[in-house]
Amino acid sequence: MKNNDEPFYNLKEEDIQGEVKFQIDENSFKGPFTCHGEKTVIEHKAVSYNGMAFSYSVWRCRKCKKEYLDASQGKRFDQMVMVKQMLEGNLITMQRNMNFDGKAFFFRFPKELALGLRKEDKVELKLLSADGRRFLVEVKPNLS
Repeated sequence: MKNNDEPFYNLKEEDIQGEVKFQIDENSFKGPFTCHGEKTVIEHKAVSYNGMAFSYSVWRCRKCKKEYLDASQGKRFDQMVMVKQMLEGNLITMQRNMNFDGKAFFFRFPKELALGLRKEDKVELKLLSADGRRFLVEVKPNLS
């Protein structure tokens, strides 16, 4: 449902004139946020799935009850959703052959997944099983 009172609701392509430059403050994605002219308040929530409880926090507007996630809360919520998807077996999976170069085992990312990767990126492996056969692989940009 769209609200005609929202800014830019009736904006058309011909209304856009030229390029606009702006800076986003490094604290822009940190709460509290402003909604209805007031600061939002932190509220702690919990959900359970298959007997596991997940807790997270939201910034909630006292007037409209709308909830906002800041950057760190959003990351935690994303992780919670990923765990739920793993438990449900609801993940996109691919099988790759493992290679051995005489010193180490490795595998290659399919080109469809490697489009945004750079050789400067770092790979973080998180061990998920005691037998060393299950990992979570996360590719992170090299910030150094």
